[in-house]
Amino acid sequence: MESGSGCFVKKVNISSSNQNTSELRLFIPQDWFSGRDAPSGMVVDLESSEPEACQVSGAPGGNMSSSLAGKTIVLDPGHGEFGGGVNDPGAVNRSLGKNERDEVRKQADIIKAALVAKGATVKIVENDTSKPLTQIGSEGRGADVFVSLHLNAFNENAQGHEVFVHTEGTSTDERLATSINNELKAVLPIADRGVRRMGLGVLGGVPLPTPTVLTEAFFIDSVADASTLEQWNKQAATAIATGIEKFLTS
Repeated sequence: MESGSGCFVKKVNISSSNQNTSELRLFIPQDWFSGRDAPSGMVVDLESSEPEACQVSGAPGGNMSSSLAGKTIVLDPGHGEFGGGVNDPGAVNRSLGKNERDEVRKQADIIKAALVAKGATVKIVENDTSKPLTQIGSEGRGADVFVSLHLNAFNENAQGHEVFVHTEGTSTDERLATSINNELKAVLPIADRGVRRMGLGVLGGVPLPTPTVLTEAFFIDSVADASTLEQWNKQAATAIATGIEKFLTS
């Protein structure tokens, strides 16, 4: 269930406490929450009439799509921390105080929510250690798709989106990259820099036959204001999720 939703859990389990007979313990299905939506507190109203139920993932009679049921997607939000807790922010927009690491993590959460709603299993690589790039890539072993999420920077003027496959990438990698790039082109009002090849370590570490790409959704250093950055980041995340879905269902 997303934050601010107006629907309700249909059924929970309630039991009394052995230590306190006046205390009731409430057990709520974990699937009620998605991503980082788990609240710090809750208010429970006891009503005689039953409100409209909220369908949860995997529940009998649920209305969530299952177009990606059985599919596993691994997302790698680029950058994080080096050993010893030294931060690696990646590309930065100094005037806005924003960085690549934080924004692509937001992308990962949006993409995960969208794909889980379609029935997929999504793993986000927690890049908070000194893992080599090839080791990060190895976490894509056995997945149906591995996508490394990044934002570009150059001279605070260049702008555009592009998707990379490894220099030795397969035609399947190319097809995934094209699917994602087409969706980015459809929603972002910036130059289409196309699908490119480069010997990137994280892509080289992903074992075959997992389809593997790296996205550069836009140049963060040349975004003029915070509202545009937020809008582009959400649009890019949604486009990447759509591109993945179309690739896996075509």
